[in-house]
Amino acid sequence: MKWLRKKPKVLKIGLALGGGGARGLAHIQVLETLDELGIKPYRMAGTSIGAVVGSLYASGLSGKEIRNLVHQWQTPRPEKRNGILDRRDLRRWAALLDPSFDRSGLFKGEKIIRFLSDFVKCTTFEALEIPLYVVAADYGDAAEVVFKSGDLLSAVRASMAIPGVFTPVERDGHLLLDGGVVNPLPYNLLQDECDLVIASDVGGTRNADEKHRPAFFDTVIGSFEIMETALIRNRLKSNPPDIYLKPDIRNVGLLEFNKAEQIFYQSETIKDELRNRLNFFLRI
Repeated sequence: MKWLRKKPKVLKIGLALGGGGARGLAHIQVLETLDELGIKPYRMAGTSIGAVVGSLYASGLSGKEIRNLVHQWQTPRPEKRNGILDRRDLRRWAALLDPSFDRSGLFKGEKIIRFLSDFVKCTTFEALEIPLYVVAADYGDAAEVVFKSGDLLSAVRASMAIPGVFTPVERDGHLLLDGGVVNPLPYNLLQDECDLVIASDVGGTRNADEKHRPAFFDTVIGSFEIMETALIRNRLKSNPPDIYLKPDIRNVGLLEFNKAEQIFYQSETIKDELRNRLNFFLRI
């Protein structure tokens, strides 16, 4: 690892945020911890929801501000009981999903990008406060596509185009899909430029037995997530990051953003884990 060979006065810290749909809200815990420690990443990389959260943070929002956005969108109501959302809460989240009449996906994803544009403080990669790499997949030649310049939001939209859920994005003559197909946790993009790399993996755990047989849609999406997990495991074996974080998030579906509080609760422990790991590295 680079820190063993060289000890710069200020470590260049890279932060990679992986894909995982709603579970990506757990990335906010990582961002808040870095803010509390006064650490600003030197470079960032994101895939899918990691690209969404990464674009907000790299544009200048703090971890706490991003959490507040989630809370503002999901304001608890007096009639809410036992943490269960009523139908009006679900409709609020559903308002971000625009049905597509294109057979290539259920939703267009354009409403999510318009929502993001109200909060991301810039429109191009060059204007970001922290350099950011956004990963997508080229449907035509199965290649990994890494965006780091030009229009920001179209790159984020491409990175989150989950196959079958969101329609693919056409950009620069290429048809692009969710980056999780090729690189669900893109920490490798940071390793040559940073002294220490943190990777936040938000792949979840599902109930899997005869009592919890998945429906058709869940099976398709679950298969996509299994593929992502296999890709990450293989890379971790051969080329791990300096700090690998994986919160224990259970039974949260890809689009279940209505479970935000459950996600925050289940991922709370990674804040102390990250603090302890960083203290170890920074003491050396």
